[in-house]
Amino acid sequence: MKVHPKIEPILYGIVVFVIFYILTLVLKLITHQFPMVLSFETLFPKKDLLLGLGVAVVLTFTHQRKKKLQ
Repeated sequence: MKVHPKIEPILYGIVVFVIFYILTLVLKLITHQFPMVLSFETLFPKKDLLLGLGVAVVLTFTHQRKKKLQ
């Protein structure tokens, strides 16, 4: 399935963000740092959201540059 070239980096960034956040939640569960009270603020702290957004932007940017070089 061919994706429109302008939508592809957005989808790539979303997938990177979701994978990053799943890994963050798994690591919190493994290290017993998962909060007992589940709410939006405890599951999605602002620090984790900003870090995930930064990682997604950087990886998407480097992926696009690497594709253009090939």
